Amino acid sequence: MSNNSQADMLQPQNSISRVLLTSVLTVYFLLTLTITMVQVAIEYNNTRDSLLNDIRQQHHTFAASFARAMWEFNIPQAEALATGLLNVPSISGIILRDEQGRQIYQAGRVPPKERLEQLNSPDQVIEYQGVFGFYSPLVWEFAGGSEIVGEVILFSSRDITIEKLKPTLAVLVVAALIKSALLIILFTIAFRIFLRRPFSQFIEQIRQFNPDDPDGSQVFLQQAESNEFTLLEHAYNELLQRLRHHQEAFEISQRELADANRQLEEQNIKLEREISEKTIGISNLMLDIERRRQELEVRQQSLEQEIHQRRLTESKLKQANRELEETIEFLQQARSQVMESEKLASLGALVASISHDVSTPLGVSLTATSYLKEQLDQLQTNVEEGKLTREQFAKFINNAVESEAIVAANLERANEIMDGFKQMAVDQITDSERDVYIDEYVNKIIKALQPKLRKKNVSVAIECPHIVAKFSVGAFAQALTNMLMNSIIHGFKDRNQGVISLKLEQQDNRLVGEYHDNGIGLTSNQLEHLFEPFFTTERSQGGSGLGTHIIYDMITHTLNGHIDVSSTPNQGLLYTFQFPVKFNAKDDENNS
Repeated sequence: MSNNSQADMLQPQNSISRVLLTSVLTVYFLLTLTITMVQVAIEYNNTRDSLLNDIRQQHHTFAASFARAMWEFNIPQAEALATGLLNVPSISGIILRDEQGRQIYQAGRVPPKERLEQLNSPDQVIEYQGVFGFYSPLVWEFAGGSEIVGEVILFSSRDITIEKLKPTLAVLVVAALIKSALLIILFTIAFRIFLRRPFSQFIEQIRQFNPDDPDGSQVFLQQAESNEFTLLEHAYNELLQRLRHHQEAFEISQRELADANRQLEEQNIKLEREISEKTIGISNLMLDIERRRQELEVRQQSLEQEIHQRRLTESKLKQANRELEETIEFLQQARSQVMESEKLASLGALVASISHDVSTPLGVSLTATSYLKEQLDQLQTNVEEGKLTREQFAKFINNAVESEAIVAANLERANEIMDGFKQMAVDQITDSERDVYIDEYVNKIIKALQPKLRKKNVSVAIECPHIVAKFSVGAFAQALTNMLMNSIIHGFKDRNQGVISLKLEQQDNRLVGEYHDNGIGLTSNQLEHLFEPFFTTERSQGGSGLGTHIIYDMITHTLNGHIDVSSTPNQGLLYTFQFPVKFNAKDDENNS
């Protein structure tokens, strides 16, 4: 076979220069791609943060207008403001809610409703399905106070972010392509000059190696400067010199090795025989030790498991005893308190309901007095500067009269609400009898629960005579309050509206009443247990089961009357009751 054929067979499949160039360029491309992706991610986050800042700025700009519109219940104005915000390029969607969390306006691209249920403080809305935004409540501030009147959520989207990011992405991609192209050209030229050409010379001279003439097979590269190939050249030539010396020493060593091998073989035979005998004895001993060790481990594991099980059982028994003792003590305390607590639940409902009705006229009064103070300060400034005109003074007088009328009317309204609430609160915690106009007293109870009725969109129709009667009004108020709350919570549980009718009339010396709602009603089995203590259809929702029992107790025991109930599923529930009262023919309203 010729030298050329041998050279062709020895040609490498992948040269070092090509592999190295490919590896370097691959690493560079991966690094460039990674850096570009990081830059894209950073630019995306910066752009999204810029959009969030823009959304926050838009919120701060329009928050006062939204708050005023919500405070004044001017829903069309609020919707107009929201529609205007959708024209802002950075905003893709908007949701507007009132103070009770009810949605009154939604437009544009927004996330699913369940993603927005846990929002309760100003914060960023986490991106979901390409939509993100900013949430904040709407606060109406007035004269030293403030009140949350609603909430607004502004949204932007990933599409808007990417649209703003396109020019930057184009610059990044073009820059990366240009740098990559230049680097490929420079690396290719450098590898060809400094690596591939010296390698070819070195390989060609090595192929001419003659084992019989090492000195004549030395390599001489044509290098303009000293580098790694020069070191390789010197190392190869030194190797050839050492090879020649080793060839001479090898022949001497071969003769000495032959003599040493004979002696070694004799010693190996003796050593193998001794090792074989000792190995057999050690193996038997190790097998016996291993067997005993395994038996000991099995016994130890069994003992540890038994001890652990006993300790675990003892700990569980102690914990169960402690929990049982605590449960018994808690039940004993709760047993004595739960009835009294449930009786006061209706009073708690009145307190929660009355707060909104009182806060509204007080808030209007504060706003009017704040406006009047601003006008007064302006009038004082004009007087001190000598700029007061007759028209300004007349305008101030008119504004003062209007503000005084607003304040007086709203304070009178708040005073009426609080007077009625105080009287009902006293009635519900005492069992004393007093004279009241029946229709007016029933209207006060309905008015106190009006916020809860409005929340469920429930209307109450009352048919009651305008007569004076003396009886335990607190017991009657507790019974009627529990009837209403039971209808709101249970009767209209899955409904958005309802109707309650209450009819009261005089029959001899008894007050006879019919209470009816058109709610979901009760089954015959539920109806049998309705007045039993602790019976409830909402046990999993925290119901105590004492509301209807208190109705029965107030009517039959406190008022010495009688009550019946009837119901059909989806046909509502009907209470019929009666109890003795002392009717009075006088019309003195001061007794009410």
